[in-house]
Amino acid sequence: MKILYKPFFYLFFLLLVALSLLVLQERKLFDIRTLAQIDPIPHTQKLVNDEKYAQAEEYLSYFMEYPYVRKNPESHKLFGEIKAKRDSYEYQGEKLIEGVLKGKSDEDIGKTSAIVSDFFLIGDIRDLSIEGVNFYNDKKVDGVVVALSSLGIIATLSTVYTLGATSSIKTSISVLKYAKRADKIPPWLGTTLVKQAKIAKDSYSVKHIEKLLEPIYKLYEKVGLNQTLELISKTKSFKELTMLSHFTTRFGKKSHILLQLTHNKALSYHKNLTKVSNRGVLYASTYGEKGLKALSRIGESKFMVRMGNRANLFKTGYKGNLNSIFNYFLKHIPSWLLFTVVFLGLFYFIRDFYLVLKRII
Repeated sequence: MKILYKPFFYLFFLLLVALSLLVLQERKLFDIRTLAQIDPIPHTQKLVNDEKYAQAEEYLSYFMEYPYVRKNPESHKLFGEIKAKRDSYEYQGEKLIEGVLKGKSDEDIGKTSAIVSDFFLIGDIRDLSIEGVNFYNDKKVDGVVVALSSLGIIATLSTVYTLGATSSIKTSISVLKYAKRADKIPPWLGTTLVKQAKIAKDSYSVKHIEKLLEPIYKLYEKVGLNQTLELISKTKSFKELTMLSHFTTRFGKKSHILLQLTHNKALSYHKNLTKVSNRGVLYASTYGEKGLKALSRIGESKFMVRMGNRANLFKTGYKGNLNSIFNYFLKHIPSWLLFTVVFLGLFYFIRDFYLVLKRII
């Protein structure tokens, strides 16, 4: 009887060793036990407490399409409170006036009024007057504001003269002025703008800055003002600004939160994920930077199966129970136990092989 059962015992042990080796191999690529989906509620609540309602809605909306957030009653309650606040007439009126008077706001309606005031010279003259008063009173003059206002006046006159041909340049300058007031202009861009303003003043033209402003205008058209400001602030060079333009072409208005969740690593990871669906990249980002790292290492099909995203399993060649068993090993069995199984299994097979060989010889 023992001889009859021995082949099945060999087969079982062989499968166990093979499974252990496969798990260890995949963990070498990426250990999915390190992944945990981001809970958006704490950060959203913090934004609400800071009265940053637009940012709060944008952030929470990013996660609402995923079941682990969508099925949470607390998420719906918080989302409803944010929407009610932002939709109120009193709140909208305050933000509209804020945009005109202060030239900045955290809401779309306030930002639009600030941009419009800049577009019709009002903002440019206002800002130059403020900086002129600062100069007269021996206070610090903001060179970037002066540069942008000067460029804005020249661009406005040029837009009228060319019947709107340079309106995209004027729009980009207005966006940058807003970015400056919101403290979103990175040092490299501020320095460049001051230099370009001097050239524009001497030539009475803004055509030479068209290349610099083109990616800014594209960003503004694709993702709107709020995300454009956030994305510009993260750049360190013109090359990165151009890369952002390509990045937002793919991910649209989700670009900002995608970068935020992955500590800007999505910008470099997405080059290696050209064959991965946008849906796959966005889902992986709910696990943060490590999610994109796992996705790039083990591929979309494996990642979706391993993380149990059943909405996508029909695309991944899901194999039911066998994959479920493998997933259980990946997520729950410690590596030391797998190494022990492999070591004991190899020892057992080598020992039996040695005994058989000894009998033959």
